Amino acid sequence: MKIGKVPPELLKKSVYPFLGIKRKEVLVHSGFGEDCSVIDFGEYVAVASSDPITGADKNSGFLSVFVCCNDIAACGAEPLGIFVTLLLPPDSDEDTLKALMGSIHSAAGRIGIEVLGGHSEITSAVLKPVISSTAIGIARKGEFVTSSGAKPGDDVIVTKALGLEGTAVLASDFEDILKTKIPLEHLKKAQGFIEKISVIQDGLVAAAAGVSAMHDITEGGLLGACYEVAEASGVGIEIYGDRLPILPETRAICGFFGIDPLGLISSGSMLICAPDGQKVINALENKGIRSTMIGKITAGNHKIMISGGKGLPLIPPERDELYKAIEIVRKMQKNLS
Repeated sequence: MKIGKVPPELLKKSVYPFLGIKRKEVLVHSGFGEDCSVIDFGEYVAVASSDPITGADKNSGFLSVFVCCNDIAACGAEPLGIFVTLLLPPDSDEDTLKALMGSIHSAAGRIGIEVLGGHSEITSAVLKPVISSTAIGIARKGEFVTSSGAKPGDDVIVTKALGLEGTAVLASDFEDILKTKIPLEHLKKAQGFIEKISVIQDGLVAAAAGVSAMHDITEGGLLGACYEVAEASGVGIEIYGDRLPILPETRAICGFFGIDPLGLISSGSMLICAPDGQKVINALENKGIRSTMIGKITAGNHKIMISGGKGLPLIPPERDELYKAIEIVRKMQKNLS
């Protein structure tokens, strides 16, 4: 298998058949396209999601908090806390541990959540620090949102811009390589995208305005998120390529590596399906959150990207474009050594 998320066909064959015994208290079960489970607690529900950070080196602690809490917000729920598992390689020192926990503490403080517990371990099983976080949130029963609720006729919206997380990771981890072709001030701006990766307010505001489905755009980028929502909902989707919000810094960095920004990890942008997209856009803009109408949910199962007047199949990437860029850097470094 290749580096990156396990492909959908393998999940269906080798993961989803082995999920234990379904409990009646679980309202949303594990499934393709669903990043969270929802558990019934009477008037309220608990929403839970788990994510690792493996692609980033710098800012990994900070990212680990937001990526799982963003999933909670995609359900229209408020994050309460996280459990953190830290796996550190044998050459790690106390300063590494303290720095990681410091950045986790900083991110948790911004959101207003608690680190509820977890596990920390030194192990030869990893070559660099690996962080896995599990977030817990709360919502009123009947008011939570899933990835599988999209309906034909819904407008498709994205918030902010695509590729924010991937751009920030590449600009931070590979500044020395990128600055040979991209002005340093552009790289510094791209590194600052790390401050934009929260979609907690995006999700809570949109949910209150009325949505059918939401999905945090993470690994696999926009293409992966659109495919997952359509598959989970049993609908088709049309995306308008000329409307996609991609910042110049993202285009420049993706151009350097020859990667597609539409397949780049995009924490910081929420994919929203709503019966009245303009109402959601207005609500987001009232909170200072930029959003763009980029497509439509359709009947059937056709997934299409319309570009230059032509409709092409919308195909999710085999793996996130971030990993392609990392491999390109490794080859460059190997050729220089």
